[in-house]
Amino acid sequence: MSRDDPFYRHYNEVYAIAVKAVRQLPNDKLDFRATPEMYTARELVFHMFSQERSMLIGCKRGELILDDFKSVYADLPAMKTVDDLIRYGEQVHLETNEWVTNCSDADYERPVKTFFGPVMPPMHLISGGYDHLIHHRGQLYVYLRLLGIKPVNVFTGE
Repeated sequence: MSRDDPFYRHYNEVYAIAVKAVRQLPNDKLDFRATPEMYTARELVFHMFSQERSMLIGCKRGELILDDFKSVYADLPAMKTVDDLIRYGEQVHLETNEWVTNCSDADYERPVKTFFGPVMPPMHLISGGYDHLIHHRGQLYVYLRLLGIKPVNVFTGE
């Protein structure tokens, strides 16, 4: 697969629209929670971006372990501003783009063991990162609306 693959081109488009929505968050609202048990806006955005890194770690290693999802949270305390979150997300997505573009066919087709049971090809983990981004982008749109901010168009980013 390459960045020219229709799925991955679409993933990059969806990612870019998500970043535009994140840019709409005011820095002074990063501690906003929709309800007490939910993520703050900062935690939500970090989670939205960080789990792509977890999936990529699993693809590279050939095994996805639960600690991969926990270990990325060491980066959360450094996320003080919207710009910090966006830089982090851009770095994670760049790493995924580079791996998808440059990995060998053998690495791309190598089965990945998962802590939740099934063995799957890396494409399933990458597409899982896409599904995860879409899911939490929807939550971010709810947060923005609750803050009185009209989110960018979900299809065009306008």
